[in-house]
Amino acid sequence: MATPEQVQQLEARLAAVEQKLAAAAAGGDGDDSLVPGRKSGTSDAQVLKKVSTRLQDFEAQITAQLSNMQGDFDKKLSHVNRGASSVKPLDASG
Repeated sequence: MATPEQVQQLEARLAAVEQKLAAAAAGGDGDDSLVPGRKSGTSDAQVLKKVSTRLQDFEAQITAQLSNMQGDFDKKLSHVNRGASSVKPLDASG
């Protein structure tokens, strides 16, 4: 069981959290940006533009890697098929 001192500390912490929530609900510091608490000179539109650009770059890199992997796979499959066509089946009479 918790000691009376621990209960008091917990109640104090709960009261502090409630005050913070009440201040945030009342409008807080007027910060209604996408990333609250972040004070910088960039607007939400600039942040979204940067995120969009980086996502497009990432998509291009992944597409290029997948294309290279597909080419490598096709080469290996072609090589395996060439080897298989030159090998006679075991049950062939010849």
